[in-house]
Amino acid sequence: MKSVRITVSIPEPQHKQIQQLAEENNLSVAWVVRQAVSHFLEKNGDVQAFSPLSKQNNEGRD
Repeated sequence: MKSVRITVSIPEPQHKQIQQLAEENNLSVAWVVRQAVSHFLEKNGDVQAFSPLSKQNNEGRD
């Protein structure tokens, strides 16, 4: 499968948490982020059912 590079900005506290998770588990930050994206898509992958304004999907948004 071909990979595509993207750039995102996240709050510094989230970045620190991701770095800590990665370091403590001998993983790369990129791997942790890819896993998070995969998990999100598994949970919300139905484009027609996804509602970013609903409370369930809005948890953790700033």
